Amino acid sequence: MLIIIKGPASDQPGIIGNVVRHYIEETSASIISTGTNLQLADIGSLMGNSSSATSSPGEGQGGSEVATYVSTYTIQDSSVEAVGSVSTDYLNDIKPNKITDYTVQPGDALSFIASDYGVSTESIIWANKLTNSDSISPGQILRIPPVSGVIHRVQPGDTVSFIANKYSADGSKIISFNDLSSDSALVLGEDLVIPEGVPAKVIAGVKTLVKSGSAVSAAKRFAYLPDLGDYFGTPATGFDWGIIHGRNGVDIANACNTPIKATAEGNIAIALSSGWNGGFGKYIKIIHSNGTETLYAHLSKLLVSDGEVVAKGQQIASMGTTGRSTGCHLHFEVHGARNPLAKY
Repeated sequence: MLIIIKGPASDQPGIIGNVVRHYIEETSASIISTGTNLQLADIGSLMGNSSSATSSPGEGQGGSEVATYVSTYTIQDSSVEAVGSVSTDYLNDIKPNKITDYTVQPGDALSFIASDYGVSTESIIWANKLTNSDSISPGQILRIPPVSGVIHRVQPGDTVSFIANKYSADGSKIISFNDLSSDSALVLGEDLVIPEGVPAKVIAGVKTLVKSGSAVSAAKRFAYLPDLGDYFGTPATGFDWGIIHGRNGVDIANACNTPIKATAEGNIAIALSSGWNGGFGKYIKIIHSNGTETLYAHLSKLLVSDGEVVAKGQQIASMGTTGRSTGCHLHFEVHGARNPLAKY
């Protein structure tokens, strides 16, 4: 039947063929399957056109590993663009050496944020010119360097050697980390990451202890966190993108109103049923007995309240597309441990 209504032309379908194709694409986009081929078809409908993202090789604690994510999906020129596709803006966050912007959430502690990102607390203090580790507040945007050290904005007359001396750093590491070829590659106004650098004038009362580090992909930045095995369950059914972005977060794509479950027993620390909330939209944060936290964002409906105790596997919300989102999915973060949904 499809062959008959495709139309008389050999290359392009007729009007009826386009309608049928549109229907088939929309239908396939809503199907979540376990087969590899069908999953790839679903990703293509979610992303649309062609896309690719690659994370560069990087050395993490415990050895070196090449973490590469490449995807290419082609849709016919005559196809209709998928409706309600999930945003892939987060793919920009998996680039190595990238300075990350993080929006402080209620209950956040600077030391916890630093631990999750694998950098020293001092590095975040210096990057944001904070007075101390307690001078953060919900809604504040912090710049998180990809490695412990300082961030330097190139000024007129700067050279690599001058910058290295200024921060007691290694010039060769500055060149390597920032992909520079020489002093001539410096761009006025550009931000450079100075690995293991220390400000010339350290903020009073702050220790100058800086951990060593190297350029790593977003996944490897969180790979050093403890693996808790099956402590965390699965928060929702759907397609697991597996790509870490944000603060140790991974997305699961499915239809709106898909049930969201608590991945472990704990106390509801935050349950916000309205507002932008730094792009999270409606979201829930759970504190668990082992000191870890889980966060569930872009929700459509919350079923729990602040202070409530929830059991592992209990439904706490429904999937939505609130906040910074262009399609129904769950943004799931784990603070203080590895994200079980991440594909390292």
